[in-house]
Amino acid sequence: MPFKFHTAYQMISELLQGVLDHTSNPIEVPQLPNQFPLSTNYCPIDIPLTCSNKTEVEDTCCFEHPGGVLVLTQFWNYYPAIGPDNLFTLHGLWPDNCDGSYDQFCSNSDTITEVSGILRSFGEEELLEKMNQVWKNNNHNDEQLWIHEFNKHATCMTTIQSKCYDPYEKHANVVDFFRTTVAVFDTVPTYDWLANNGIVPSTSQTYSRQQIEDTLTAQFGQPARISCNRYGALDEVWYFHHLKGSVRMYNSSLPDLRPIPALAESRCPEQGIKYLPKDFKPPTPTHTQPNLPRPTDGVYKRGYLKLSGQSGCVISTGKWYSSGTCATFQLFKAPFGGYNLKSSRGFCGVTVDGELICNRGQKPIQFEFDKSKNQINYGGVHVWSAFSEPSRFEQIPIFSGRKGSIVFKLILEE
Repeated sequence: MPFKFHTAYQMISELLQGVLDHTSNPIEVPQLPNQFPLSTNYCPIDIPLTCSNKTEVEDTCCFEHPGGVLVLTQFWNYYPAIGPDNLFTLHGLWPDNCDGSYDQFCSNSDTITEVSGILRSFGEEELLEKMNQVWKNNNHNDEQLWIHEFNKHATCMTTIQSKCYDPYEKHANVVDFFRTTVAVFDTVPTYDWLANNGIVPSTSQTYSRQQIEDTLTAQFGQPARISCNRYGALDEVWYFHHLKGSVRMYNSSLPDLRPIPALAESRCPEQGIKYLPKDFKPPTPTHTQPNLPRPTDGVYKRGYLKLSGQSGCVISTGKWYSSGTCATFQLFKAPFGGYNLKSSRGFCGVTVDGELICNRGQKPIQFEFDKSKNQINYGGVHVWSAFSEPSRFEQIPIFSGRKGSIVFKLILEE
């Protein structure tokens, strides 16, 4: 377990006080404050770097697992313009797994419904002011984005679980997550790095993918991932790290993050990448669009969930069934990217064991949807599996990834 500085301080104070009680000229012993600063647990110096261990590391307060890859992500929102004109704004800090997949919404008991009030209660006014400047939501409700980022990603970070604090003050881990995320964000000034190499926003100049990637690699030390929208315009950058020790900051020092090559490929064309300024206004259309049918209920797509190479389909509970009628599933665009999946039973989710479930008590989570293949993915994993095929009237659980011997893809067929 991590060294408990708070406990050691108490022991030394008590021993010293015992000696001083027998002296004629007692010396005042400083008392430990009731609320010790947030970061009091120090990690062993020989703790391994994440994703490098050959055996299991039991001390999850000093070792992020399974999310051993910390990904700092940034937005370039040019239309509508979000954030300062010379800043890639903060998206989040994500604990991806060592193979590039990821977990999400790992603990319902640790979720939060506010951020600003929590930070103010800890006296973090400066942090909150900084977040209001750099951590922006494209719908202008920044607090909503912060809540989402904590609930989806921070609840999967093992080194800021409540058990890692001694004593634990409610929401101390919330403060640690936002302190660390903003501090790591400051280490990757994407706009400045690009500008210093002559890559600046322009309505006429375009850049190659190699120009942008080489510039960021030279500064970050490892290849980053860049992303472009459907118009070929730069809109996001991801920086990948391994971590030694806790994600928490000690004595205002950054966590020990080590840059690594991006685990995901860039999604930009080789040539002709636009890097548009934040005052850019798209041209007004010169013709009207045809009257195409548009969904009026918020549904992006609906259809049956089929298993590639297998008979049967997924029924409304999320299980594989080979007899009877297939269930209709609905796909909704999620507020912060990705898609929510829903059947007649309710929203669909994935349990901690990786099982697909759909029921009325399930909160919506983010799935991925490959439009070119009509394929439903989860957590960066593109396959699903089962341990056996269903016999007649049997319902078989299916799992994200290759847990079972029968492997397939989930296809949404209209």
